[in-house]
Amino acid sequence: MLPTFSPKLPGLNISVGSFLPRILLPSSQELELAPIDMVEPGALAVCIYNPAAVNPFPLPPPGVDYPARMAMLAERRVGFYVISGLAIPRLASWREQVGLDIPYLSDTKGAFATEVGIPMKQVDDRNFRTHAAFVLHEDRVLAILLEADLIHHFEWILSALDVTAGREPGVYELPDKPTY
Repeated sequence: MLPTFSPKLPGLNISVGSFLPRILLPSSQELELAPIDMVEPGALAVCIYNPAAVNPFPLPPPGVDYPARMAMLAERRVGFYVISGLAIPRLASWREQVGLDIPYLSDTKGAFATEVGIPMKQVDDRNFRTHAAFVLHEDRVLAILLEADLIHHFEWILSALDVTAGREPGVYELPDKPTY
């Protein structure tokens, strides 16, 4: 089942058509950058946002080929970056473990999450901000996919890219599948 690409949630301060905040955050490039700085002018991008002090998205389980999935985005001329609640040293370590040169921004102080109004979720009587994927044209939001990640919901991302390009979503045969 495909997600809603434009969720209406209490507290969410962005919607399809709005822009990501121009907040400066520490980056993988050792500069303070805003989300707009992470995308080539005029380009499409996918931004994965994870506010928690955990990996921006999981280390690849057996059977998942992240380079092949990144190649699928590159074939569509779609950029990719991460905004995470992890500090720069932990993000650098995560990126090394994933084995991909993924650009990232660090939101350790929660400025991005607060500005965007990322909704809270409750897991085992604890409150957490949810993670999300944003499909963007530069920093203009084309789709919001709550709880999407590159392992379990990559088809959602591909579908959102098709919908934003005015194409009917297809059936996506991924070259890999996670095995647990």
